[in-house]
Amino acid sequence: MDRVWYNFYDKGVPHSIDYPGKAMKDYFNEWAAKLPDKPYLIWDDQQLTYAEANRMAQKTANAILTLGYQKGDRIALMSTNLPEYVILLQACYKIGAAIVPTNPMYTIPELTHQFSDSETSIVFVEDRFADKVVEIMKNGKTPIKTVVILDSHTNTSVNTEAGVIRYEELLEKGAAVEPDIQVSSEDLAMLQYTGGTTGLSKGCMLSNANLEAMAWQDTVWFTPPFEKPEDMRIMAAMPLYHIYGFNTSVNINVAAGGNIIVVNGPTPDNLLHNINKHEPNYFAAVPAMIYGLNNHPDIRNSKVKMIKGMICGSSPLAVEGLNRFEQLSGAVITEGYGLSETSNVLTCTPFYTKRKIGSVGIPWPDVDIRIVDLENGTEDMPTGEPGELIAKGPQIMSAYWKNPDETANVLRDGWLYTGDIATMDEDGYITIVDRKKDMILCSGFNVFCREIDEVMYTHPKVLDACAIGIPDPKRGETPKIFVILKPGETMTEDEVKEHCRKSLAPYKVPTHVEFIDELPRTSVGKPMRNALRQQEMKKREGK
Repeated sequence: MDRVWYNFYDKGVPHSIDYPGKAMKDYFNEWAAKLPDKPYLIWDDQQLTYAEANRMAQKTANAILTLGYQKGDRIALMSTNLPEYVILLQACYKIGAAIVPTNPMYTIPELTHQFSDSETSIVFVEDRFADKVVEIMKNGKTPIKTVVILDSHTNTSVNTEAGVIRYEELLEKGAAVEPDIQVSSEDLAMLQYTGGTTGLSKGCMLSNANLEAMAWQDTVWFTPPFEKPEDMRIMAAMPLYHIYGFNTSVNINVAAGGNIIVVNGPTPDNLLHNINKHEPNYFAAVPAMIYGLNNHPDIRNSKVKMIKGMICGSSPLAVEGLNRFEQLSGAVITEGYGLSETSNVLTCTPFYTKRKIGSVGIPWPDVDIRIVDLENGTEDMPTGEPGELIAKGPQIMSAYWKNPDETANVLRDGWLYTGDIATMDEDGYITIVDRKKDMILCSGFNVFCREIDEVMYTHPKVLDACAIGIPDPKRGETPKIFVILKPGETMTEDEVKEHCRKSLAPYKVPTHVEFIDELPRTSVGKPMRNALRQQEMKKREGK
């Protein structure tokens, strides 16, 4: 394979990495021994050093063992961004348990599926979400036997009953010594569930080796703006239960050894408050965070210029938003692409060599990517032609948990079939065109929803947009675009169509336009086309 993308790696970024092959817990133990007094977790007016955090993780790990849990058990963590969440991650690593990150916004049916499928019997849950988990434990439809309540300091009361214990009480049961449990790099470290927007969510089996590889790939790629990785002051604003937030805020630090600033609630006010108070120099964001900071009235008088490097992902970042934040901060924003199945990142734009607007960059060290035909997935597509993106790399999951059929569908001959449609140019730069499931078949032509979105992003009146395919008696399917306007702007349906005609073939131009105030989004801000389709079908059924 001709890896032309190596020509555009930043200075000092290797083509391949010699991974030590250690368990995740070994890294944290080594940092705690090497830099015991360095702040590890910072939040509000408080902090924990590496040594203090390690002692808490040891106590937590041993306390879990006293309850009868052991290596290999699945342990669910269900909270917003709290320092305890990070301590719990380290505690699970110490005993070789498989972490099951859980979105606290999930409904009882969604939680029941995830807990049942993962065979989780203990859940650490933030108090304001605990009632859902206690109800699930009581109904007996899952293996849950123990619920541990984390204090979110919101004056939430939870009745302590059989099987329910507070985290502070649990800590008292554990000794501050390292558990004598052997954990290898091949042991399962995490069951990261997919978003479930196209059906029941699936558990991606990520080993210690997968997460280790991703931590090193993160570190070598994101170091160029810094003197050394240990200088990183990471603002953890993305949800830690999501693979993107976990990887770019906590997992990267396994190899980097920097500070983690825990941010609970990524509102523009809260982000700016933490920027001013704690002076982070790196953070991962979604476009909505960047737009919010750009429009904050106090941004020019803030310490935003302390930020040196960023990654933005989850959905496309408008060029206008990217340029404005870089001008305000002086930081360089990279854009990346990845999945839960890949421990997060596969490709990213370099910091300093070559930027191609609209691209998600080039494959990371030790990652190979091909663009193959949509029908059989075997033939490589010509340069610039769309096809399914398939990938190989050390961060790719071994399988879906207890799901051999779906595993066989996506892992074929050592390649992960992502279900994403993309192009690769002559330099190896990847552009994501759409999801295979989001492709509209219009009068026999393939229309990509994301292409329509991108065109609408260029209109000065448009804040956000999302296209879907809807049934059409003549064309089979036809594009419909949902548009959110910037405050104070007005626009007509004809203006939208005329703007699209300038850049799109006639069959790609939306035949239906709807102006809305907000889009349904995932927990990390990604527009949910599936939810829009469901809303549209309900409206049509009601006619």
